[in-house]
Amino acid sequence: MQIKRHILSKTIALLLAMQLFLIGLQAKSRIDQGNSSLEALIWMIQQYIPVLVKIRNLRDKREKNDSPKLKSKR
Repeated sequence: MQIKRHILSKTIALLLAMQLFLIGLQAKSRIDQGNSSLEALIWMIQQYIPVLVKIRNLRDKREKNDSPKLKSKR
């Protein structure tokens, strides 16, 4: 089970990194098509924010699952 979770987290990290890379390529394409560098930068930031939010949510979820569960004493 732990190995599957590790492979899954590595796969998700790879896909998110690829998404960030593709956003960069699209921004370069936008500049080549005539958009200004500033417009491309603003567009990239708008595209990066949802990806970074996903990464943060996955990290928080992983930390929550990895933390020891507190047992209530009765």
